[in-house]
Amino acid sequence: MHKTKRGITLLELMVVLAVAGILVTVGVPAMADFVAENRVAAKTNLMMSHIQYARHSAVTRRANVVACPSQDRLACSGDNRWDRGWIIFIDRDNDRQPDSPEHILRVVEPEDRLLLHSAGRNRVRFQPMGGAFGTNLTIRVCDIRGQAEARAIVVSNPGRVRVRRSVDQAECEV
Repeated sequence: MHKTKRGITLLELMVVLAVAGILVTVGVPAMADFVAENRVAAKTNLMMSHIQYARHSAVTRRANVVACPSQDRLACSGDNRWDRGWIIFIDRDNDRQPDSPEHILRVVEPEDRLLLHSAGRNRVRFQPMGGAFGTNLTIRVCDIRGQAEARAIVVSNPGRVRVRRSVDQAECEV
C-alpha cells in the first residue's frame, strides 16, 4: 500500500489568507458602524428612561422634579451639554437647583464617545401633574465621529417623551 501525504500547499495557504483578508477588510468597517449605531441607540434609550423616571418621580412625590446637565454632580451647570453628565433632583423651592444632596434622585456619569446637547433649553422641569414647564426640550444624541445616525429625545409640554430618529447631522454642531 502506498501512503498519501496529507497537508496543504503553499498556494492553498495563500488563497485562504487572501480570502480571509478580503473578508476582514469588508467586515471590520461594517462592524464599527454597527457598534456606533448601537452606542447611539443605547444612550438614547438610557436617557429617555431617565427623563421618564424624572416625570414619574414628580407625579409620585407630588413635587417639581428637574433633570439638568451637571458637571460636578451636585448642581445644574447652566449649559446645554448633557454629555458631561446630568442629575435628576427634587425642586421643592422652585429655584432650579438641588437644595441638598439628599434631594438628588439620580446622577448620570459623563459620556465621552457621544455628544448630547440641547439647543436653547438646559433643563426639563416636571410638575406634580406630569407636565413639563416651558417649550419643548430636544436633546440630540450624536456620534462624535459621525459614524452613526443621530437621534433626538423630545419632551413636550404635557410631559410626553419620545424619540425622533431623523436628525440632520447639522443639528449635531454645538
